[in-house]
Amino acid sequence: MTDPADASPLSHGLQEWAVCCRALAEGRITLTVRKGGIHERGGGLFALEQQRFALMPTHLHQDASRVLPAFAGEYFVAVAQDPQPGVISIACWAEAARIWKVGELARVQALGDELLWHGDELARRFAYREQPWLYVVALRIHRLPHPLTIPDHPSYAGCRSWIPLREALPVVDSIPVLDDAVHHHRLTVIDRILTG
Repeated sequence: MTDPADASPLSHGLQEWAVCCRALAEGRITLTVRKGGIHERGGGLFALEQQRFALMPTHLHQDASRVLPAFAGEYFVAVAQDPQPGVISIACWAEAARIWKVGELARVQALGDELLWHGDELARRFAYREQPWLYVVALRIHRLPHPLTIPDHPSYAGCRSWIPLREALPVVDSIPVLDDAVHHHRLTVIDRILTG
């Protein structure tokens, strides 16, 4: 269960592909990558603005051809379409555990199935805006006791990471997806790959 000291409601969400949110919620992956979106603040580049945030599934740009085979096919089909247009279902929230700015594409690609994107997609994101680097963000995922459904809103639209929520989301009684030992071990392996 969530430590009561860390149970304050969430004021922001991070938009991520629905298929990625599903894989994070199941503990299959622990990482996401970021460079920026056309509506990001600060000139369009990503910044780790929040340490704790809701995972907001989005279908914008989501494409099965851009993910590893293990996350395509039936796995992808289950989240390919928005089941309830006009609302957003939030099942999990995250804490940013670590962030690395990685300037070697081979290191990002060496993360294998800790990321759901295939090598070509990672290369495309790495080269975005002719700036050869990516942020790799390790997340500690917590499952809400019950998924919350919130109304979608025009202010949530667009290609950007951070979404200020119109109403704060409670996280009391959330449960970490991975136990402490497993989470720590995976972060240690990831850090070894990214930093050598």
